[in-house]
Amino acid sequence: ADLRFAARSFGRQKGATAVVLVTLTLAVAANVAVFTLVNALFLRPFPFPQPDRLVYLNEQAPRWNLEFTGINYPDFDAWRRGAHRFAAMALMDQGSVNLAAGRSAERVQAAWVTYDMPAVLGIRPVLGRSFTREEDVPSGPDVVVIGYGLWQSHFAGARDVIGRTLRINSRPRTIIGVLPPEAEFPGGIQLWLPLGGDPNQTWQAYSYDGLARLEPGVTLEQARQDLLAAQRPIWEARDTARVVSPRIMPLRDRFVADFRVTGTALAAGGILVLLIACANVAGAMLARAVFRQREMGIRMAMGASTRRMTRQLLTESVALAAVAGLLGTLLGWWGLRLLVLSAPDQLPGWVRLGLDGRVIAFSVAMVGVTACLFGLVPALQVRRLDVRDSLAAGSARSSSSGQQRRLLDGLVVAEIALAAVLLVGGGLLARAYANVRAVAPGFRVDSVATFRVALPQAAYPSGLAQRAFYERVLQGLRALPGVRRAGVISCPPLSCHWGSFYEAEGAGPSADDASDPVVLTRIASPDYFAALDIPLRHGRFYRENEGLPGGRPVAVVNESLARRLWPGVDDPTGRRFRQRGDTSGRWMTVVGVAADVKHYGLAQPSRPGLYIPLASTDSTDSYGALAFVMQTSVEPTAVIPAARAVVRGVDPELPLYDVTTMRTALEKSLGLRRTTALALVTFAAIALTLAVGGMYAVLSYVVGRRRHEIGIRMALGARRGQVVRLVVGQGLRLVTVGLLLGLGGALLASRVLASTLVGVTPRDPAVYAIVAAVLAVTATVAALVPARRAAAVDPRLSLADDA
Repeated sequence: ADLRFAARSFGRQKGATAVVLVTLTLAVAANVAVFTLVNALFLRPFPFPQPDRLVYLNEQAPRWNLEFTGINYPDFDAWRRGAHRFAAMALMDQGSVNLAAGRSAERVQAAWVTYDMPAVLGIRPVLGRSFTREEDVPSGPDVVVIGYGLWQSHFAGARDVIGRTLRINSRPRTIIGVLPPEAEFPGGIQLWLPLGGDPNQTWQAYSYDGLARLEPGVTLEQARQDLLAAQRPIWEARDTARVVSPRIMPLRDRFVADFRVTGTALAAGGILVLLIACANVAGAMLARAVFRQREMGIRMAMGASTRRMTRQLLTESVALAAVAGLLGTLLGWWGLRLLVLSAPDQLPGWVRLGLDGRVIAFSVAMVGVTACLFGLVPALQVRRLDVRDSLAAGSARSSSSGQQRRLLDGLVVAEIALAAVLLVGGGLLARAYANVRAVAPGFRVDSVATFRVALPQAAYPSGLAQRAFYERVLQGLRALPGVRRAGVISCPPLSCHWGSFYEAEGAGPSADDASDPVVLTRIASPDYFAALDIPLRHGRFYRENEGLPGGRPVAVVNESLARRLWPGVDDPTGRRFRQRGDTSGRWMTVVGVAADVKHYGLAQPSRPGLYIPLASTDSTDSYGALAFVMQTSVEPTAVIPAARAVVRGVDPELPLYDVTTMRTALEKSLGLRRTTALALVTFAAIALTLAVGGMYAVLSYVVGRRRHEIGIRMALGARRGQVVRLVVGQGLRLVTVGLLLGLGGALLASRVLASTLVGVTPRDPAVYAIVAAVLAVTATVAALVPARRAAAVDPRLSLADDA
């Protein structure tokens, strides 16, 4: 009966009801979308038994300016033997491989793992077995364990797949097992290959990731101390300065590190929008309840109890919240899917968005919370209702009580304050994003296409063979219509990192505690610089065939490395340097200084780096995966089919991968920052609309209730301008109080965004001034409409209505 009465009541006020529903639906949609994302990133357990016992292992080197160096295999071997609080510990390296089938090939995600990875993840192959300790050795047997998806797509789930052969990187490998679907974590891995590490090799790169499973009941701090104890023999034997140390953290923390600030900002924005919407609707429901005072008085005079009337009002609130909750859940899910489709590369591959039980429970809770937030205010007013006064409420002379007006004013102040917080946050992020976009990358972005080709060592066993392949492909690319220039490089901007340490000739030893950042090292052909229009600061770029084995080693350094190795030297051209620890007497000569490029992203500082000629590779080198860069006179993607044909003409088993344009790569690097700014600006726009709309509604309500008073004022000589100033002044007083509270709250809340702000501080005065101006102007405009309506009151009609 209460629901039927509520439906009839809302049906008599279709316009007002629709506004309330739209307001709540938008707020619920924003929160459902944000919670679905937060749930997928931070709450949903990983698809393994007891995922809370899984931890991530790595190493750190503050002197090298690296939070994560990667793990050195001998260090891992020492940990595995010396640590005792881990149930299992494994090492892995992710990448992609060429999977050949006949005369065609495709690029497939793979992981090189140690034999103990199944024990760490707590999984078993669905078919066959994984490899053993004896197979996980250098030059071990050629075996492979395939992923569930690849088993289905390439073998149609055949049970006799065990023992078949796959040609991986031009090398046949025997299938010994099939992994369950969860083993594709974290990025769609389809192949497991034995890592085959050698703990006795004297020098190895820090390049692996570690996963481990803690013993039951072991805390993270206990595991950290256990790792440090296992690391001490390494420090004593070969790292006496303790440059590198182990690092451990919960597995999820490593994967979501880049999303924490974004998740916090979006969650806070969604909650603020919900609070503003509830304050808005609470004001509307309170005004509605005031207009219904006569109805309520009649019903109570006829015997309805306060409890009965409260139940009726709460039923109406719950009904509105339920409808808005259903519509908001659907709208939020649809909006999130649309956002993901428009930016598919912004979420990591292991994230699975879905309306699971946690999201449904959140939506149900949202209905209850919103119903309480905006429904309790009018319900509590009923408990203070005086029947005799309410029966007289039908008179136009009656006005709302001072307590009701103060409550409405308080709701408007709260809306303005919360909107100010969101506007400041959105303004700071928008300005920071604009600052980042204005940063010069140092390389050509438009009309540049890139792709990678990986050369299997089985087919290209030496650097000489690999160089011959790259030069043949470059020759073919340069002859293509629409290609102006083409070059090849090991790490193009915004992609990978590979580095080492270098020392200048004649330089003295550095202090033990001095900063010693890793130098980004790239192998590049001479035309690479022209293909990306990288400016030359001093000297020249190296030429074709310069730096050949047996000749004079040469290099081009960037400005940062020049300042580091030769501080105070304007032009280090002709100076010599070498890789630290190289005792062969191989000194490289600087032939030129190139401008710094934003290799790690526009918001990241440039780091020391250098370029080594592709021609310097010899029979002992191996650079099996380089990237081709083409500057084009046509749309960059239009030349990719022809480039693919050139590569196949040289080697039909080699697929192209990481095919993109520099513009796309740049936009992708900014994607998370752009999405966060756009989402918070959208929330801020919604908040501003709701807050200003709430103030308009309250002022309209006040004008309606004070119509008789305004008529008397005008009958006694008040001019229209005075009436307008009266109403507008009331609105501006509310805005002023809300702004003072909101801007103060924004000063505290904006600290959360500090790490994402570029070229702007959390207390940027320009943003705060703009927010204050926007709220003041929009609030004034919103107040002018009811003010002009009040000024248009005819005193004769107003007083006649009261007769």
